[in-house]
Amino acid sequence: MSLVLRGETWWLDCQINGARVRESLKTPDKRLAQQAHDIRRAELWRQGVLREKPRKTWQQAGERWLREKADKRSIELDRLKLAHFNATLASIPLSSVTADMVEDCCQRGQTPATRNRYRALARAILRAAEREWEWIDRAPFIRMEAENNARDKCLTREQLSVLLDALPASYAPVVRFAVLTGLRRANVLELDWSAVNLAAATVVVSSDDSKSGKRIVVPLNAQAVAVLAALPHREGRVFATPVSYRVWQTACRKAGLEDFRFHDLRHTWASWHAMAGTDMQVLQRLGGWSSPAMLQRYVSLAPAHLATAAERVTL
Repeated sequence: MSLVLRGETWWLDCQINGARVRESLKTPDKRLAQQAHDIRRAELWRQGVLREKPRKTWQQAGERWLREKADKRSIELDRLKLAHFNATLASIPLSSVTADMVEDCCQRGQTPATRNRYRALARAILRAAEREWEWIDRAPFIRMEAENNARDKCLTREQLSVLLDALPASYAPVVRFAVLTGLRRANVLELDWSAVNLAAATVVVSSDDSKSGKRIVVPLNAQAVAVLAALPHREGRVFATPVSYRVWQTACRKAGLEDFRFHDLRHTWASWHAMAGTDMQVLQRLGGWSSPAMLQRYVSLAPAHLATAAERVTL
Protein backbone atom coordinates (compact mmCIF):
# COMPACT_ATOMS: atom_id res chain seq x y z
CA MET A 1 0.00 0.00 0.00
CA SER A 2 1.57 3.27 -1.08
CA LEU A 3 -0.70 5.45 1.09
CA VAL A 4 0.79 5.30 4.59
CA LEU A 5 -0.32 6.97 7.84
CA ARG A 6 2.58 8.26 9.94
CA GLY A 7 1.42 9.82 13.16
CA GLU A 8 -1.48 12.00 12.12
CA THR A 9 -0.26 12.69 8.57
CA TRP A 10 -0.67 10.61 5.42
CA TRP A 11 2.38 9.91 3.25
CA LEU A 12 3.09 8.68 -0.24
CA ASP A 13 5.53 5.73 -0.03
CA CYS A 14 6.02 3.80 -3.25
CA GLN A 15 8.33 2.65 -6.04
CA ILE A 16 8.19 4.77 -9.21
CA ASN A 17 10.33 3.75 -12.20
CA GLY A 18 12.67 1.81 -9.96
CA ALA A 19 13.16 4.59 -7.40
CA ARG A 20 11.56 4.77 -3.97
CA VAL A 21 9.57 7.94 -3.28
CA ARG A 22 8.60 9.06 0.23
CA GLU A 23 6.68 12.32 0.47
CA SER A 24 4.33 13.81 3.02
CA LEU A 25 0.87 14.51 1.64
CA LYS A 26 0.46 17.11 4.42
CA THR A 27 -3.05 16.15 5.53
CA PRO A 28 -4.66 13.94 8.21
CA ASP A 29 -7.77 13.54 6.02
CA LYS A 30 -7.61 10.16 4.24
CA ARG A 31 -9.95 11.21 1.44
CA LEU A 32 -7.88 14.28 0.58
CA ALA A 33 -4.68 12.28 1.00
CA GLN A 34 -5.94 9.69 -1.51
CA GLN A 35 -6.65 12.40 -4.07
CA ALA A 36 -3.23 13.99 -3.55
CA HIS A 37 -1.62 10.52 -3.70
CA ASP A 38 -3.22 9.67 -7.06
CA ILE A 39 -2.29 13.03 -8.59
CA ARG A 40 1.30 12.84 -7.35
CA ARG A 41 1.83 9.24 -8.49
CA ALA A 42 0.58 10.08 -11.96
CA GLU A 43 2.82 13.15 -12.07
CA LEU A 44 5.88 11.12 -11.04
CA TRP A 45 5.09 8.47 -13.65
CA ARG A 46 4.79 11.07 -16.41
CA GLN A 47 8.09 12.61 -15.38
CA GLY A 48 9.89 9.26 -15.39
CA VAL A 49 8.36 7.65 -18.45
CA LEU A 50 7.24 10.55 -20.63
CA ARG A 51 10.07 12.84 -19.45
CA GLU A 52 7.66 15.63 -18.56
CA LYS A 53 9.00 18.50 -16.47
CA PRO A 54 7.62 18.75 -12.92
CA ARG A 55 4.88 21.36 -12.49
CA LYS A 56 6.46 23.76 -10.03
CA THR A 57 5.52 27.30 -9.08
CA TRP A 58 7.77 30.30 -8.61
CA GLN A 59 7.27 30.08 -4.85
CA GLN A 60 8.42 26.44 -4.79
CA ALA A 61 11.53 27.44 -6.72
CA GLY A 62 12.22 30.20 -4.20
CA GLU A 63 11.78 27.80 -1.28
CA ARG A 64 14.24 25.34 -2.81
CA TRP A 65 16.71 28.15 -3.45
CA LEU A 66 16.57 29.20 0.21
CA ARG A 67 17.10 25.61 1.38
CA GLU A 68 20.04 24.93 -0.91
CA LYS A 69 21.69 28.32 -0.34
CA ALA A 70 21.19 28.39 3.43
CA ASP A 71 24.94 28.94 3.97
CA LYS A 72 25.07 31.91 1.60
CA ARG A 73 26.19 35.07 3.42
CA SER A 74 23.46 37.19 1.85
CA ILE A 75 20.67 34.62 2.23
CA GLU A 76 18.53 36.96 4.36
CA LEU A 77 18.67 39.56 1.59
CA ASP A 78 17.58 36.85 -0.85
CA ARG A 79 14.69 36.02 1.47
CA LEU A 80 13.52 39.66 1.45
CA LYS A 81 13.78 39.89 -2.33
CA LEU A 82 11.84 36.64 -2.73
CA ALA A 83 9.07 37.97 -0.48
CA HIS A 84 8.83 40.94 -2.85
CA PHE A 85 8.64 38.65 -5.91
CA ASN A 86 6.13 36.30 -4.22
CA ALA A 87 3.61 39.10 -3.82
CA THR A 88 3.11 38.84 -7.60
CA LEU A 89 4.60 35.55 -8.80
CA ALA A 90 4.03 33.06 -5.95
CA SER A 91 1.43 30.86 -7.67
CA ILE A 92 2.66 31.36 -11.25
CA PRO A 93 3.92 28.11 -12.86
CA LEU A 94 7.67 28.37 -13.14
CA SER A 95 7.58 27.50 -16.84
CA SER A 96 5.30 30.51 -17.41
CA VAL A 97 7.52 33.10 -15.73
CA THR A 98 8.82 35.57 -18.33
CA ALA A 99 11.45 38.27 -18.35
CA ASP A 100 8.65 40.87 -18.50
CA MET A 101 7.11 39.47 -15.31
CA VAL A 102 10.44 39.73 -13.52
CA GLU A 103 10.93 43.25 -14.84
CA ASP A 104 7.51 44.32 -13.58
CA CYS A 105 8.44 43.07 -10.10
CA CYS A 106 11.72 44.98 -9.91
CA GLN A 107 11.37 47.89 -7.54
CA ARG A 108 10.74 51.23 -9.17
CA GLY A 109 12.27 54.44 -7.89
CA GLN A 110 15.44 52.64 -6.78
CA THR A 111 18.88 52.90 -8.30
CA PRO A 112 19.83 50.77 -11.32
CA ALA A 113 22.18 48.78 -9.06
CA THR A 114 19.33 47.93 -6.66
CA ARG A 115 17.04 46.85 -9.50
CA ASN A 116 19.85 44.72 -10.91
CA ARG A 117 20.21 42.86 -7.60
CA TYR A 118 16.57 41.77 -7.94
CA ARG A 119 17.07 40.79 -11.56
CA ALA A 120 20.22 38.84 -10.70
CA LEU A 121 18.42 36.77 -8.06
CA ALA A 122 15.54 35.95 -10.39
CA ARG A 123 17.99 34.99 -13.14
CA ALA A 124 19.98 32.73 -10.79
CA ILE A 125 16.86 30.91 -9.61
CA LEU A 126 15.52 30.39 -13.13
CA ARG A 127 18.90 29.14 -14.36
CA ALA A 128 19.09 26.69 -11.45
CA ALA A 129 15.58 25.49 -12.32
CA GLU A 130 16.74 24.83 -15.89
CA ARG A 131 20.29 23.55 -15.48
CA GLU A 132 20.35 21.92 -12.04
CA TRP A 133 16.82 20.96 -11.01
CA GLU A 134 15.49 20.27 -14.54
CA TRP A 135 12.18 21.89 -13.68
CA ILE A 136 11.91 23.97 -16.87
CA ASP A 137 13.15 23.54 -20.42
CA ARG A 138 14.63 26.99 -20.77
CA ALA A 139 15.16 29.98 -18.47
CA PRO A 140 14.14 33.37 -19.91
CA PHE A 141 16.87 35.85 -20.72
CA ILE A 142 16.88 38.62 -18.12
CA ARG A 143 18.71 41.74 -19.17
CA MET A 144 20.68 43.80 -16.68
CA GLU A 145 20.38 47.58 -16.55
CA ALA A 146 23.40 49.82 -17.14
CA GLU A 147 24.86 51.07 -13.86
CA ASN A 148 26.91 54.11 -13.06
CA ASN A 149 29.15 52.84 -10.27
CA ALA A 150 31.41 55.87 -10.19
CA ARG A 151 31.10 57.97 -7.06
CA ASP A 152 33.14 61.06 -6.34
CA LYS A 153 32.59 61.13 -2.59
CA CYS A 154 35.99 61.84 -1.09
CA LEU A 155 35.94 63.97 2.05
CA THR A 156 38.58 66.55 2.81
CA ARG A 157 40.01 66.49 6.31
CA GLU A 158 38.05 69.64 7.07
CA GLN A 159 34.80 68.02 5.94
CA LEU A 160 35.53 64.97 8.06
CA SER A 161 36.09 67.20 11.08
CA VAL A 162 32.74 68.92 10.50
CA LEU A 163 31.00 65.54 10.13
CA LEU A 164 32.51 64.25 13.37
CA ASP A 165 31.31 67.38 15.17
CA ALA A 166 27.80 66.84 13.81
CA LEU A 167 27.64 63.21 14.98
CA PRO A 168 27.03 62.05 18.57
CA ALA A 169 30.31 61.63 20.45
CA SER A 170 29.80 57.85 20.64
CA TYR A 171 30.03 57.66 16.82
CA ALA A 172 33.46 59.29 16.61
CA PRO A 173 35.55 56.13 17.26
CA VAL A 174 33.57 54.20 14.64
CA VAL A 175 34.00 56.84 11.94
CA ARG A 176 37.65 57.51 12.75
CA PHE A 177 38.46 53.80 12.62
CA ALA A 178 36.63 53.39 9.31
CA VAL A 179 38.60 56.25 7.70
CA LEU A 180 41.90 55.06 9.16
CA THR A 181 41.52 51.44 7.99
CA GLY A 182 39.30 51.56 4.89
CA LEU A 183 37.32 48.59 6.19
CA ARG A 184 33.83 48.01 4.84
CA ARG A 185 30.87 49.03 6.96
CA ALA A 186 30.00 45.49 8.06
CA ASN A 187 33.62 44.68 8.90
CA VAL A 188 33.81 47.77 11.12
CA LEU A 189 30.46 47.43 12.87
CA GLU A 190 30.73 43.65 13.36
CA LEU A 191 34.40 43.65 14.38
CA ASP A 192 34.95 41.43 17.42
CA TRP A 193 37.73 41.83 19.94
CA SER A 194 38.83 38.25 19.21
CA ALA A 195 39.96 39.50 15.77
CA VAL A 196 42.04 42.35 17.23
CA ASN A 197 45.73 42.15 18.14
CA LEU A 198 46.77 45.50 19.57
CA ALA A 199 50.32 44.33 20.25
CA ALA A 200 50.82 43.38 16.60
CA ALA A 201 48.68 46.33 15.43
CA THR A 202 46.43 44.16 13.24
CA VAL A 203 42.85 43.07 12.87
CA VAL A 204 41.78 39.98 10.95
CA VAL A 205 38.82 39.81 8.60
CA SER A 206 37.89 36.14 8.23
CA SER A 207 37.15 34.60 4.84
CA ASP A 208 33.48 34.34 5.85
CA ASP A 209 33.32 38.09 6.48
CA SER A 210 35.44 39.18 3.52
CA LYS A 211 33.70 40.21 0.31
CA SER A 212 36.46 38.50 -1.69
CA GLY A 213 36.04 35.29 0.31
CA LYS A 214 39.68 35.45 1.44
CA ARG A 215 41.10 36.00 4.91
CA ILE A 216 42.60 39.49 5.24
CA VAL A 217 45.09 40.67 7.85
CA VAL A 218 44.65 44.43 8.13
CA PRO A 219 47.60 46.44 9.50
CA LEU A 220 46.67 49.31 11.81
CA ASN A 221 48.51 52.60 11.90
CA ALA A 222 49.26 54.27 15.22
CA GLN A 223 46.08 56.37 15.18
CA ALA A 224 43.87 53.34 14.50
CA VAL A 225 45.54 51.48 17.39
CA ALA A 226 44.93 54.52 19.60
CA VAL A 227 41.21 54.51 18.70
CA LEU A 228 40.87 50.88 19.82
CA ALA A 229 43.08 51.28 22.88
CA ALA A 230 40.86 54.08 24.15
CA LEU A 231 37.72 51.92 24.13
CA PRO A 232 36.60 50.68 27.55
CA HIS A 233 35.78 47.01 26.87
CA ARG A 234 37.81 44.11 25.54
CA GLU A 235 35.21 41.46 24.74
CA GLY A 236 32.39 41.00 22.23
CA ARG A 237 31.78 43.66 19.59
CA VAL A 238 34.45 46.36 19.44
CA PHE A 239 31.97 49.12 18.63
CA ALA A 240 28.86 48.69 20.77
CA THR A 241 27.05 51.74 19.33
CA PRO A 242 25.05 50.91 16.17
CA VAL A 243 25.19 53.48 13.39
CA SER A 244 21.61 54.65 13.02
CA TYR A 245 20.57 55.61 9.48
CA ARG A 246 18.48 58.51 10.81
CA VAL A 247 21.29 59.89 12.97
CA TRP A 248 23.78 59.48 10.12
CA GLN A 249 21.57 61.33 7.64
CA THR A 250 20.88 64.13 10.11
CA ALA A 251 24.60 64.62 10.75
CA CYS A 252 25.38 64.61 7.02
CA ARG A 253 22.80 67.32 6.42
CA LYS A 254 24.26 69.42 9.24
CA ALA A 255 27.73 68.95 7.74
CA GLY A 256 26.50 69.98 4.29
CA LEU A 257 27.14 66.54 2.76
CA GLU A 258 24.64 65.36 0.16
CA ASP A 259 24.19 61.69 -0.73
CA PHE A 260 27.05 60.67 1.56
CA ARG A 261 27.03 57.06 2.75
CA PHE A 262 29.03 55.33 5.46
CA HIS A 263 30.66 53.28 2.70
CA ASP A 264 32.05 56.53 1.25
CA LEU A 265 34.45 56.61 4.19
CA ARG A 266 36.18 53.77 2.37
CA HIS A 267 36.30 55.91 -0.77
CA THR A 268 37.85 58.66 1.33
CA TRP A 269 40.49 56.31 2.79
CA ALA A 270 41.48 55.01 -0.66
CA SER A 271 41.62 58.50 -2.17
CA TRP A 272 43.73 59.87 0.66
CA HIS A 273 46.18 57.01 0.15
CA ALA A 274 46.33 57.70 -3.59
CA MET A 275 46.92 61.41 -3.00
CA ALA A 276 49.67 60.54 -0.51
CA GLY A 277 51.46 58.51 -3.18
CA THR A 278 50.70 54.96 -1.96
CA ASP A 279 51.55 52.44 -4.67
CA MET A 280 48.39 51.13 -6.31
CA GLN A 281 49.39 47.48 -5.90
CA VAL A 282 50.02 48.08 -2.21
CA LEU A 283 46.71 49.91 -1.87
CA GLN A 284 44.90 47.07 -3.63
CA ARG A 285 46.25 44.62 -1.06
CA LEU A 286 45.49 46.92 1.87
CA GLY A 287 41.88 47.31 0.74
CA GLY A 288 41.36 43.65 -0.14
CA TRP A 289 40.27 44.35 -3.73
CA SER A 290 40.38 41.43 -6.13
CA SER A 291 41.54 43.51 -9.11
CA PRO A 292 42.96 46.95 -9.99
CA ALA A 293 39.71 47.69 -11.84
CA MET A 294 37.76 47.34 -8.61
CA LEU A 295 40.17 49.71 -6.87
CA GLN A 296 39.69 52.38 -9.53
CA ARG A 297 35.99 52.55 -8.66
CA TYR A 298 36.95 53.74 -5.19
CA VAL A 299 39.80 56.12 -5.86
CA SER A 300 38.85 59.73 -6.54
CA LEU A 301 41.20 62.67 -6.34
CA ALA A 302 40.12 66.00 -4.91
CA PRO A 303 40.06 68.83 -7.51
CA ALA A 304 42.69 70.78 -5.58
CA HIS A 305 45.03 67.80 -5.70
CA LEU A 306 44.50 67.44 -9.46
CA ALA A 307 45.20 71.14 -9.94
CA THR A 308 48.48 70.76 -8.03
CA ALA A 309 49.44 67.85 -10.26
CA ALA A 310 48.63 69.86 -13.38
CA GLU A 311 51.08 72.57 -12.33
CA ARG A 312 53.95 70.07 -12.45
CA VAL A 313 54.17 70.38 -16.24
CA THR A 314 54.82 73.94 -17.46
CA LEU A 315 56.60 75.59 -20.38
